[in-house]
Amino acid sequence: MKSTVIPALLILFANAVGPVQAQSPVPVAGTDYIEIPNGSPLAPAEGVVIVEEFFNYICPGCNAFEPVFAAWAAKLPPYAKLVHVPATFRADFVPYGKAYYAAEAHGLVEKTHRAVYEAIHTTRKLPAEGDRPDEARIAEFYAGYGVDEAEFLRTMQSFGVQVKLRRATEHMQRSKAQSTPSVVINGRYLVRGTTYADTLRIASYLIEKEHAG
Repeated sequence: MKSTVIPALLILFANAVGPVQAQSPVPVAGTDYIEIPNGSPLAPAEGVVIVEEFFNYICPGCNAFEPVFAAWAAKLPPYAKLVHVPATFRADFVPYGKAYYAAEAHGLVEKTHRAVYEAIHTTRKLPAEGDRPDEARIAEFYAGYGVDEAEFLRTMQSFGVQVKLRRATEHMQRSKAQSTPSVVINGRYLVRGTTYADTLRIASYLIEKEHAG
C-alpha cells in the first residue's frame, strides 16, 4: 500500500472505534494479523469485503465482545458486509450453532441475536457454559419470537443445518481461527488484536486494504 493512504486510514480508525493515538502504528502482518494462504470468505460476494465473526452464544468472551462489535459493525462502510459464523469445536457449542442457522432459516437472527446472549449469560433462561445442553429448551425460547416450537426444533436437527455447520467448521479451520471470538477479513486476514478496540482498529485497516485492492 502506498504511504499516502495511511493518514486517511488512521482517520477511519478514529471514526470506527473511538479515539486513536496519533502515533498508532500501521498494523503489521504476522503481528497484528495473520495472512491466510489462498483464503476466501465462506460466502464471497462480488465487490464486497466480507467481515466474518467466528462466535458462539455460549462463549463468555463472545458475550463481552458483542456490544462493542455490534456498535462498530453498525458503522461499516457500504462496501463491507458482516457475516456471523457459528463455531462448533466444542460439544456444548453445537446446539447454539444449530440454533443460529435455524434462526437464519426462519428470518429471526436480527430479532434474536442479542437476546440469545442475554438469555444465556444474564437471565440464565438458556443453558450456559457447564450446563447440560438442551435443544428443546432452545426451541422453546425461539418460539417466543413467533416461530412454531416443534418446527424450529426440526429445523435445528435438519440435514440442511448440519451441512451449514460442517461447512462453517471447515471454514474456521482453514481460516486458522482457534478461539472465539475471532474476526477474519475477506477470508484473507485473521485479526490478532490485544484488546477489543485494537482488534477493531486492525479490522478497519484491513477492510480498507482489501477495498483499495
